[in-house]
Amino acid sequence: MTWGLAERPVSHPLPRGETGTGRWRAPVGAVLAVFALLLALPQNLVVVGGAGGVTPARLLALACLLWWLVAVVGGLRRSTGANPVTRALLGFLVLVLTAHALATLDGGGVGADRIEETDRALLALVPAIGVALLASDGVRGRREVRWVLGALVLGTTASAGAAVVLFTVGVDPRPLLEVPGLELAPLWDADLARGGLVRAMGFAHHPIELAALAAMALPLAIHLAGHGRRPWLWWGCAALLALGVLTTISRTGLLGVAVVLVALLPRIGLRRWVSLGFGLVGALVVVVTAWPRLAEVLAATVLGSRTDNSVRGRLEDYTYVAGRLAEHPWWGQGFGTYLAPPQPYLDNQYLLTLVESGPLGLLGLLVLLATPLLLARRVAGGAVGSGDGDATGEATRDRDTGWALAVALLVGVCCLGTFDALAFPQFQGYLFLLIGLVGAVSSPAVSARARSPRSTDHPTRKG
Repeated sequence: MTWGLAERPVSHPLPRGETGTGRWRAPVGAVLAVFALLLALPQNLVVVGGAGGVTPARLLALACLLWWLVAVVGGLRRSTGANPVTRALLGFLVLVLTAHALATLDGGGVGADRIEETDRALLALVPAIGVALLASDGVRGRREVRWVLGALVLGTTASAGAAVVLFTVGVDPRPLLEVPGLELAPLWDADLARGGLVRAMGFAHHPIELAALAAMALPLAIHLAGHGRRPWLWWGCAALLALGVLTTISRTGLLGVAVVLVALLPRIGLRRWVSLGFGLVGALVVVVTAWPRLAEVLAATVLGSRTDNSVRGRLEDYTYVAGRLAEHPWWGQGFGTYLAPPQPYLDNQYLLTLVESGPLGLLGLLVLLATPLLLARRVAGGAVGSGDGDATGEATRDRDTGWALAVALLVGVCCLGTFDALAFPQFQGYLFLLIGLVGAVSSPAVSARARSPRSTDHPTRKG
């Protein structure tokens, strides 16, 4: 895809950050990097007089959607080949709009008072899809990809740092972010204590959201540490992200970190993986020594899952979902109409999608997740040629970029099964931005392999 540029050859998976043949190109990657940084701000930091839910990140997301639409209508987006991620995003959008229309027409069987809830959910989701579409079709060049990845890591690290500050010294940095034109709206009131400790949430809406975001950012930080100009910075971010996960006291975060560690084994080899394991054990010993109570609560959180009320509640959700699905077997009760209470909390996005949008909506979500995950895995397993050193180095970097995106998405896919993730604005924006980036890095590679089918059989290909 090009955005006001002459067509570019697609022989490399991630072309260098060239700017075309004398024609100016809008820096899509820079805009999305700004969006990633704005997304890291507390999403209850809203515009004064903006009807309560207007945040800087949401405004920029809406601008990204309009940018993509203008590019499509104006003919600035010219296809260089089919982009499966863009297709999956548009297909998911059609399903969402259909479910929204059905909810609006008949109320989804839950009452007219909830119709405005589906409008609110749609106004949150559609701009996030617009960000993904702009990233998928507009980001070009390794440099732009690194801009966005770096912004995602730095923003999430700042949130994790705020969580560590709150957890250790009891100071909440959120009020320091209030500037003229922005104000902190009240957050929901809930008991965040677990085992006598208050779970930190940084700049997120909930500790579980921060835990998921920090785990998703971890492979991105590891990738940048291996290929960035300042590896010490990115390793420091990785350490702070892991520490941020611990302060949330969340099984979701621990699951995400475990997924990253398992995915590292085939990537770095057994010897380096074992060395990393010893380093992590040493770091954990330091943490346990500094906060012995935290170690006790984390151990109880993991080992006591069978008797935990939240775990039992998640298992009971399946019975409720089956009953609701029997009443609305195809399109569910209506997109965005699920309210808890009075309906029970569903700490599972897949079940929530099934209730709201039915089996067809769930299928659309699964396709939306599987498409970029498989494409990122394909980029990660691409061949590294035996040509000059620069070409081989760039190919290795491309593979590692694919690995980082694949693992981050895999963590996100797992987290969707542990809480109603798409109801949380930071997670929603983060996930869709990652999906769009996969479209950016994979589409040229797919086109190149289509012309050279045997390239995937290269003897140096690692899988």
